[in-house]
Amino acid sequence: MTETNDIFRQIKEFIGFTDDDAVALKALAPVFATHGAKITDAFYAKLAKDPDQNKLIEGRVDQLKATHHRWMGELFAGDYGEAYFNNRWKIGMTHVRVGVRPWWVEAVTSFLRTEGLGAITADIADPALRISASQALIKILDIDLMIINLAYDAETVDRLSQFTGMSKKLIERCIQLKK
Repeated sequence: MTETNDIFRQIKEFIGFTDDDAVALKALAPVFATHGAKITDAFYAKLAKDPDQNKLIEGRVDQLKATHHRWMGELFAGDYGEAYFNNRWKIGMTHVRVGVRPWWVEAVTSFLRTEGLGAITADIADPALRISASQALIKILDIDLMIINLAYDAETVDRLSQFTGMSKKLIERCIQLKK
């Protein structure tokens, strides 16, 4: 996982995720403590409307809502190091394992960006604070999405390796993930 942790560092550097973003996110915790349950409820109501997603969540909505609420709390905890990456990686692998299609994860992230920005707009009057908070939220949601996408990519390479008997390194070279 060292290589993926290095990718995590590179992603944060490239998008400019800084200590100021971490501070801005931690300052958002009260906003999302207020709006989080509503966002989670809207999220699961939206998922339930799609027949395929409804099958994945059916009978587990309350448990999944609690998990989603914890995930959202971690967004605003202020710690975005290796433990954060490893937790998000596990989330990605869980999505892979239960059969959530990758494009659904991207659609969900878009939904969460929109809802999150709405909460920020509703609660933060100062324009400069609202902008920095919004930028930090977008960055951390994009980071989460990138980590989940890395998990999907790793699982795809693992499955191809098992199916074909080819080494992971050869598969990665063939699909140009590694040079």
